[in-house]
Amino acid sequence: MPKKRIVIAATAAVVAIALGVTGFTLMNNANTDESTNTVSPAAETATVTKTDLVERVETKGTLNHGKAATYGTQLTGTITSLAAPGTKLSVGTEMMRVNERPVFTMHGKVPAWRNFEEGMSDGHDVMQLEQNLQALGYFEDEPDEHYGWATASAVAQWQKDNGFEWSTTLELGRVVFVPGDVQVSAQQAKVGDAASTSVLEVTGTSKVVTAEVPSNMRSLLPVGAKVDVKLPDSTTTQAVVESVDPPVEQEDKSGQKTVKVPVQLSLTDPAAAEAYADVTVNVATTRTIATGVLAVPVRALLAEPGGKYAVEVIKNGVPTRVQVELGAFADDLVEITSGDLHEGDKVVVGE
Repeated sequence: MPKKRIVIAATAAVVAIALGVTGFTLMNNANTDESTNTVSPAAETATVTKTDLVERVETKGTLNHGKAATYGTQLTGTITSLAAPGTKLSVGTEMMRVNERPVFTMHGKVPAWRNFEEGMSDGHDVMQLEQNLQALGYFEDEPDEHYGWATASAVAQWQKDNGFEWSTTLELGRVVFVPGDVQVSAQQAKVGDAASTSVLEVTGTSKVVTAEVPSNMRSLLPVGAKVDVKLPDSTTTQAVVESVDPPVEQEDKSGQKTVKVPVQLSLTDPAAAEAYADVTVNVATTRTIATGVLAVPVRALLAEPGGKYAVEVIKNGVPTRVQVELGAFADDLVEITSGDLHEGDKVVVGE
């Protein structure tokens, strides 16, 4: 009969009793059939290998269009028209009307905070405006931070083409800068309300995965890292870490505080998730614990007195108990740092 694996988590007392019983059995069967000293043909074995130990870590995430942001206008007046949910807002798109005059979106990270007009001081907001006017075909020079005649004439022509009088001044609130193409996810105001800076809620146009991971996983998910995303239908697609926000402290229902790191991932194949929105997905990533090490399955380990471990090595068909010292663990493998064990050896593994 093959010897049972001794559970690693067993106490020293249980291990000692088990070893005592085993010793008694061996002494009383020393003269029995020789087959008891050889490994059973049914015993499962594994090959000792030199390999990399790779740990797989999983967490939950949400597949949606990303974190929502709210935009509006500094203009005063009455909202007379609003972009509907699902509307894509790009460079030069009308997002609303105030007193029946359009308000447009343009790309830029700096919010509009002053009129654009001749004689204004230089600034990055001027460059943003010129870049957008160039994209719309109105500004032909190299964009810079100076509001010169080329800028003024481009502003005047663009306004005239959109139903305004010829004017080299673009009033504050006529243009709303957003980071890139967005889509309307909800209306925060309705037609007839007074114009304000909280009118439309928008998200990105592509689906992303957002997750809040424990702080100890932060190093596993640097910007640019590739991860696996398991969808509700159990298919797996790849994603890339797009952004990592600063850690935030959260409190659960029991009052216990934890630190989580918000992470956003973009899908490499957006079509794979086309059928899903606002669903929970599994996010999995791996990290290498050790490279080129001698390793055996964790199930091959036998507990020894004094917190030590051994494995049974098959030599000439006979299982020989060999004491070993352990290194890193990763999934179902463990590193062997010392002991009479070699690559290619066969070891008995438990059921």
